[in-house]
Amino acid sequence: DHERQKNYRIIWRNSERILRLVNQLMDIRKIDKGQMSLVFRETEMTGFINDLCETFTEQANKKQITLQFHHEGADHLKLWVDPVNFDKIILNILSNAFKFTSAHGQVRVTLEKVSEDGRPYAAVRVEDTGCGIAEKDLPFVFDRFYQTATEGQPAGQGSGIGLHLVREYAKLHEGKVTVESRTGEGTAFTLYI
Repeated sequence: DHERQKNYRIIWRNSERILRLVNQLMDIRKIDKGQMSLVFRETEMTGFINDLCETFTEQANKKQITLQFHHEGADHLKLWVDPVNFDKIILNILSNAFKFTSAHGQVRVTLEKVSEDGRPYAAVRVEDTGCGIAEKDLPFVFDRFYQTATEGQPAGQGSGIGLHLVREYAKLHEGKVTVESRTGEGTAFTLYI
């Protein structure tokens, strides 16, 4: 029965969402207690990030959002990361970019080598043309359970734990994440590892 199958898919999607939230809450608890252990492996970043971007192809097509991945000068860039937890950083930021970008918008991912304070870093930047984040909210977006209400988007669109985890996973990788945004113009998150 087609109608039952549709309902089953909704049930499955919602149960997957609940499982993801429970796992995120458990990760927060492990991090708080200093019990989160990472398993680092040398990982080729260009292919790794490209694979993560490809998981959003269907969503990009459905919303008619242009998704681009640029990596000039960073081809075959290898980093020591925990692939399981590192992909959570990128997937969370990409998920937010798609959630807050309207149809016909753009999401651009850039991987490049940079230097900050005389140290070499890999920078992964995710920019969108979405609704943006109000300036007053920017200092708090990485705080646990913090949610913003932006024009056209009601507060409570998520759990308020995703970006908190992004920051914590970045710290565990001895990196950091920054945000820039303008209301109505879009947002850019940059991860430095």
